Amino acid sequence: MATVTEHIESETFDAGKIVKVHGVNGRLVVRLLKPASEVLDFPEWLFIRIDGGLVPFSVTEESVFQKDASHLVVGLDQITGPEKAATYVGLSCHLEGEWTDWFEAGSEDIDSLTGYLVVDEISGKTGTVTGFENIPGNPLLKIEIEGKTALLPMHTEFVISNDPKKRKLVLRIPDGLLDL
Repeated sequence: MATVTEHIESETFDAGKIVKVHGVNGRLVVRLLKPASEVLDFPEWLFIRIDGGLVPFSVTEESVFQKDASHLVVGLDQITGPEKAATYVGLSCHLEGEWTDWFEAGSEDIDSLTGYLVVDEISGKTGTVTGFENIPGNPLLKIEIEGKTALLPMHTEFVISNDPKKRKLVLRIPDGLLDL
């Protein structure tokens, strides 16, 4: 017989990661694992992975809105201030059901790399793809490494490998790009 934890794990999917606090009411910004062009609906419960288990939090009614294709702002009934909300930054969150229950898929082109793990081949530093700038003739990946954000051209000179199964990009980030 499955435990409660195993049951919750089997009924949910990894939706993203809490990346920061939004405003003074303790709302959380969730970076989605894949882009969504629209929030179709949002569940009553958000599950946050704490100490290896998924803990349910009730979503505050009318508190969810989409910042962009990769980020949602979510209010939770149990979190009412920025200090308490800050303790959840960096934790992953899950939703019941399937991705398509709650979101309309974003474009399946290059900006579907949002959420990928980034590894710099030269320095070994790791980070995340946080977005995409579709500049004609010069598409750019927005990456965040060690708290610094940079735009990197999507060019074979910089993108060494792409592993969609592991959601991982190995990049060759030019010296000084993260210092700008």
